[in-house]
Amino acid sequence: MTYAQTQQGMLVISNDNFLVGLLTGFSVANSFSFHSLPVTNSLTVDSVKPVCRVVLIDLRNLTPILMRSHFAILQQVNAQYGVPVCAIYNQNDPDFHPCLSWVSYFNDVDLIAQLDRYLTDLITRSADMFNERRSQERRRAIDRRGIAAIVSATVNINDNPNTNSKRGNEELERFSLGPFRVNKNSRSVCYNNRDLALTAKEFTLFMLLAEVHDQVCSTEKIIGKLWPNTRRANKSDLYQYMHLLRKKVEEDPDIPKWILTVKGVGYRLNTR
Repeated sequence: MTYAQTQQGMLVISNDNFLVGLLTGFSVANSFSFHSLPVTNSLTVDSVKPVCRVVLIDLRNLTPILMRSHFAILQQVNAQYGVPVCAIYNQNDPDFHPCLSWVSYFNDVDLIAQLDRYLTDLITRSADMFNERRSQERRRAIDRRGIAAIVSATVNINDNPNTNSKRGNEELERFSLGPFRVNKNSRSVCYNNRDLALTAKEFTLFMLLAEVHDQVCSTEKIIGKLWPNTRRANKSDLYQYMHLLRKKVEEDPDIPKWILTVKGVGYRLNTR
């Protein structure tokens, strides 16, 4: 069991006993702790945050009043603690439209396969964040040990080639492409000075297109980069994330101006 897995707990909010049973088995198989609540239970930030690292809420047959109430709490949990929120909906409901940018939506067809890909990515990101925190702690320890040497140094920092190199690296971490401003350190993208609030997966997808901007990035390459640890991902999964990204980037996602489809090949980020 990895460090990331031991930190993961799943909270499922649903009245569907079959779904709860299915996800209980899925959690056990993936070393997730598991908690479930009926949709009629009231939620608070304090009741949700301590027990989970990901929340799944079943929107099927959920009343509009309960949906608003639950999402108000879950948005706070997501914003304050970074807990991912997933919503399960009925694919055959013509009146349902995914509309919240901070929610990952899954239809109730082939649900387990979708969750498997999503949670695998979540575990990988958590492990990466843990490793990065350890690296930062080591760097801080080295910095503390080197304070005396830094204070007594007589070399002008502005003449230090390493400093100039660092400054150059920082410039590489921030760049502009057409109307987009990218900050790789904060993993953020602004469009006309408006933060697009991209999720981790959406930022990765945007960067894949940005790296070859105005050229085509193949569908196969994107799928391989977005889901490197599974062979189950397919074009349908990519279409879902591309749709979510376009909703944030495009004024009209149905008539894209910036993220263009090149039929039979892949996608291209237009920066002109």
